[in-house]
Parts: sequence; C-alpha cells; structure tokens
Amino acid sequence: MARTIIFILLVFISAGSASGKAAIYFDDIYRRYHDTDSKTLASLGRELISRQSNDTAMAVFTILANRFDVDVDDANRRYAIEARLSLGVLNFLNANYAAAYSNFLTATQLEGRTDSPGNLNLSAIYLYYGDRQRAYRCLRQVFDAAVKSGNRYMASAALINLLTSDIDDSIMPSDTLRSIIGTFRKHVPRSPDDKAWPLAHCYSEAAAFSLDRRHREAIDMLRASLDSAHRLLIPRREYFASFTALGKEYLSVGRPDSSEYFFRNAEKIAHDNSFVELLIDVYSELSALYASTGRPDLAAEYKYKHLELHDSVFNAREFGRIHDLELFHEADKFEKRINRIKMEEQMRSRIFAITGVGLVILAVMLVVLFLQNRTLRLKNRSLFERNMEIMSTEKIDFPDDAEEEKKYNSSALSEETRSRIAADIRRVMADEAVFCREGFSMRDLAEHCNSNQRYVSQVLNEDFGKTFTQLLNERRINVARRRLMDFDHYGNLTIEAIVSDLGFKSRSTFSKTFKRLTGLTPSEFQRMAASEKPLPSEEPESAEQ
Repeated sequence: MARTIIFILLVFISAGSASGKAAIYFDDIYRRYHDTDSKTLASLGRELISRQSNDTAMAVFTILANRFDVDVDDANRRYAIEARLSLGVLNFLNANYAAAYSNFLTATQLEGRTDSPGNLNLSAIYLYYGDRQRAYRCLRQVFDAAVKSGNRYMASAALINLLTSDIDDSIMPSDTLRSIIGTFRKHVPRSPDDKAWPLAHCYSEAAAFSLDRRHREAIDMLRASLDSAHRLLIPRREYFASFTALGKEYLSVGRPDSSEYFFRNAEKIAHDNSFVELLIDVYSELSALYASTGRPDLAAEYKYKHLELHDSVFNAREFGRIHDLELFHEADKFEKRINRIKMEEQMRSRIFAITGVGLVILAVMLVVLFLQNRTLRLKNRSLFERNMEIMSTEKIDFPDDAEEEKKYNSSALSEETRSRIAADIRRVMADEAVFCREGFSMRDLAEHCNSNQRYVSQVLNEDFGKTFTQLLNERRINVARRRLMDFDHYGNLTIEAIVSDLGFKSRSTFSKTFKRLTGLTPSEFQRMAASEKPLPSEEPESAEQ
C-alpha cells in the first residue's frame, strides 16, 4: 500500500513537471505558426516528417487539426483528415496508443467512410493490444466497404492485413476466408493506381492453395510475394509475413530444413527491426518446429525465449496503458491551450481546485481500499487454509454416498470389470505425464484403461461421483497448487511458465478453472504460499491412491 501511494505521488509530480516543459515548447510553436495558412502548414508538417523532426511535426499538425471539427467545410476537410492521420501515425510510432486511437477515430469520422485509412489504422491498435476479434471486425468492415465503393487500394490493403495478422480460424473460419478471397478475385481487378494489389493477390492465392492442401503452389505464390513487398509503406513487415508463411508451408510438405531457413529469416527481420510482437510469434513457431523434429534442447530454448518475451511485452503493454493516458493528457492540454490561450489563469485555478478535490477523493479511496483489502485478506487466508487441507487429504476415491441411484440401468458392466476400470482410472489419473498432456480426452483415458468410453464414463459417474472434465480439472489444479508452492523449483518462473505444460488451452482457461476450484486466483494463491514457512517437499502421488 505504501509503495502504491509513493507511485501515485511520483506520477503527480512528474506529470506536473512535464506539463510545464510541454506548455513552454508548445506555446513557442503556436506563436510561430498559428497564423500560417492550412496549405502551407500541411506542407510544412510533411516536410518535418521527411526530416524526421517528429516532435515539431506533431505540434504543427496539432495546430492544423484544431482549426477544424467534424463539421469542417469540404474545402478544408482534406487538411483536417491529413492532420488527424499524421497525428495518429506519429503517436503510434511514439507508442502513444491512446492518442493514436483518438486521432485515427477522428479522421474516420471526418472522412465519413468505413473504407477510410483511419479505420484501417485502428485495427493496428487492436492488434497491438492482442484484441484480434475486434481487429478482424474492423478490417472486415473496411474490406467490404472498399469492395462496395470500388476503392481498390483500400480493399487490397485490408485483405493483406486480414491474411497476415495471425487471425485464427475460430475468428475467421476457412469458409469465411474462402468467401473473402472469392470476393477479392471477382470484384478487385488489378489497376495501375493500386500498389497493394500485387501483394494482396499473392497472399490471397497462397491462402487459397493452402486451404486446398496444394502447398507447393502456395509456396510458389509466397515466393512471388517477396517481389511485391517493397511497394508498401513498411516492406520489412511484409517480408516477415512472407517468410513466416513460407516456413509453415514447407513444414506442411515435410521440409523442416526449408521451414527452419525461412523461420530463421523471419526471426532476423523481427530482431533487427525491433518488431517485438512479431518476434514472440516466430519464437513460438521455432519452438514447435524443433519439438517436432526431435531437437528438444532447441525447442526448450525457444519456448523459454517466447515465454520470457511474452511476459515482458505483456507487462510493457500494461504499463503502456498508463503511459498512454499521461501522454494523451498532455496532447489534450495542448489542444485546449490553443483554443483557450486567453483563459490560462482561470484554467490554472481550476486545475488547483480539481487537484485538491482529487487528493481528497484519493484519500477516501485509499481508506476504502484499505478496509476492503483487510477483509479480502481474511477471506483469502481462510480459502488458502482450506486448500491446504484438501491437498493433504486429496485422493482419487469413491464418493461417500455409494448408494447413489445409478444412471446406467441397462449397462452390462460387471462388478469385476468395474473394479478393474476404477483401479486403472486411479492409476492413470495419478500420472502427471499422462493427464497433463495437452488435448488429453475421455478417449485417451479409455485407451489407457483398456476399455471403452461408455464404461469409463459410467464408472466415473457412479463410482467416483464426477464427470471426466471435473476429475481432469481437479487433478491438474492439484498439480498447479503444488508447483505454485514449490519455490525451490518454480520460484523464478511466471505463473504462465509454471502451468504451460499442464494441458490447459490458455492462461485465461487455467485462471478461471483455478479460481472456481480453489476460490483464489493463481497469483493470490502463490502470494499466500510465499508468506508461509517453507513446507517439506511432497512425495509424488503413487498409483495406489
């Protein structure tokens, strides 16, 4: 709690200092250029960007943007749109994602078209924060609107992004992808002014061939895409996409050596250009490749790189959200200074008043949070102790109510077979290497028990009083609890790394299951375990349990 208060105070102090410096700099730019006509100002902004004077360019485009609102007349609309798009790109490049989002959204509103560059650029914000569902919806809207309006370049650009944004088939099923490719083929012919068409054509044809399992033809189209990537704004990203796709296709035709070559090229591009989010993806691909080709040391190395970089980027993104809000606050204050230059004293008084009220509210909130935190700690302590009791007595055994009415009245299962299956279930579900394997299913359990799924399901329901999913989740969560308490072996790993081989499909699925069965989140459980005295190592559960 004390660290939180110190952090909040430091934010107030640093924000105030930055505000003063920004105000002096912005005022100087404002006095120099506020009377310059829009055409000259736009030209100056483009020149500053070409000279990489991005800070001054941002100030110039901010002056230009604040001359107009959504009701701007047609003569000046293009300057307003250019200003907002330029501010969006500059803020995105500076990692000011909240300000970038705001400017792209305003540009889209000014243009009044779904197939606008602003709307296309919004998808980049969604992808950065990992929201592929929303990114897909945004790109699909741009693509459909561009096809309908005949805006071929935007249709091609939207298709390129749809095919290279790693959107899985749960969001964009194969039938939907085929439909999108068919629409592109039919309604977006090649034209001289559409520089994105050659690359969109190569990617779409490669995707179509891959869907039809014609991987050789897909490889040929992806190789051709390398000759078209240089036409776009950031060709290195397109080279990365082509190399990654080639790596996957070569793996599909049983050419792991070629697959490794292209994945390695993609890794180099991402590393050399600091495309961190792309580096995460290619580390995952290389780890899977080496695992499938019998090179466990390299597979483990790249899996570690993937987890380590994923954790660091995730934390950076969380911090970036706070950082974005601060930077957006400064840009917003600059815009207000341009419009209210004569009201500075009044604004300063208001800021002091708001700050005072804010500190009072903050104090009240801290008191409330303290009381709530104390109550939560007591509740969590009780839940943790209950979990310790469960761990000390947990067995894979029959329920207390052995006389429960049977669901399978017509079953021919004999008592001898039932007893054998029950023993096999206990044996299998005591072996972590088996039940923690990803994709472990009722069919797998039945095979390990040398029986069929119906009999195994019947024994689980009638003798154990559980469904397969309930028993599997309980066993995996029990392993997770023990690992989260084993600081000697797992203390230097993140929770995601600790549970990465327990068979859960995702971190969110694991967290929800853990919370439902234990009453605590994984981080709460680990934190409370750390506050306990070191416990003796637990012996592995034997097959006799």
